[in-house]
Amino acid sequence: MNLMAELRGYGDVMTMTMAQCRMQPETLKALWGAVEDALPKFHAYLCRKARVLGYEKGLPWYELCAGLGESGQRFDTEGARAYLVELLGAFAPDLGEMVDRAFREHWIDFYPRPGKSGGAFCRNLSNQKQSRVLTNFEGNLDGVVTIAHELGHAYHGHLIQDHRPLNRTYTMPVAETASNFNETLVMNAAIARARGQEKLALLEQRLQDYTQVICDIYSRFLFEREVFEERKGGFLFPERLCQIMAETQKTAYGPGLDPACLHPYMWVNKVHYYYTTLSFYNFPYAFGALLATGLYARYQKEGAPFVEKYRTFLRSTTVSTVEEAAAVAGIDVTQKAFWAESLAMVAGQIDEFLLMTEDA
Repeated sequence: MNLMAELRGYGDVMTMTMAQCRMQPETLKALWGAVEDALPKFHAYLCRKARVLGYEKGLPWYELCAGLGESGQRFDTEGARAYLVELLGAFAPDLGEMVDRAFREHWIDFYPRPGKSGGAFCRNLSNQKQSRVLTNFEGNLDGVVTIAHELGHAYHGHLIQDHRPLNRTYTMPVAETASNFNETLVMNAAIARARGQEKLALLEQRLQDYTQVICDIYSRFLFEREVFEERKGGFLFPERLCQIMAETQKTAYGPGLDPACLHPYMWVNKVHYYYTTLSFYNFPYAFGALLATGLYARYQKEGAPFVEKYRTFLRSTTVSTVEEAAAVAGIDVTQKAFWAESLAMVAGQIDEFLLMTEDA
């Protein structure tokens, strides 16, 4: 990739990536600057979770996704439909109508079965004005949130389907915005309604998700940046790659992760590192999650008038730069202040978690 960037006249891989993303380097710098300032709050969450689980030196890597509390909510597909139509439709009636249509018209392949791929996926079919969603729904709230996430992609596709065929593709930094916005709407409502151990379980799950897209993604970004830099001088053997991976995990997770139990081979099992068409396929996850959180914060301040700004923002993502699209919603993503506002919402949830577990 270093050679490709040089031969194409970009100078380095990061410059080429920014051009592919239609995004200014100042925007990424602002994002990571805000993340670096917020890392101590995530470390406090991880250290408290470690204490709750009986660890004294931070969490072992294999406990990062351990759940706390108990959530007994169960849904069938009709219950999931009603739940999502209520919550998402309360934000935007056309979103609720599209969600209802997706269920009625069988856009969604719900259940796991032998031979079916794991995870979840959405493919927008602009010419048919429909989408197709794959999930592996098992009847819990997490499965409902996954459907909401994928239907966020479908809503994004719905709003750009009338663009000209060559103007229906958005770049990676904004690709996860509508999906994460749906997640935020659903999870925040679920947490607000819950009590006791159920509330703890949902809140901790939300913080797990944010930690994944902040601490883990930041460590991956640092890793890839260092690899590209060192690769200019020669070949990198597995031992050095493991060393870089461990160093970047320590930087991102701080005291929240047990230094004796890291994941130095993370570079092996993340397919994003091996794509030949797009490098740094990691920061868009942090970008999308925090952009969605910031948009949600604006919605809380502005109420119903914000909804049309949100729709216009999504429509503009295929025909504008990242910065131009964000400006439609009144947001300046080149400034650290916006990202700090997004992270402040997460910090509030961490403070709530710390309060709920202070006697642990």
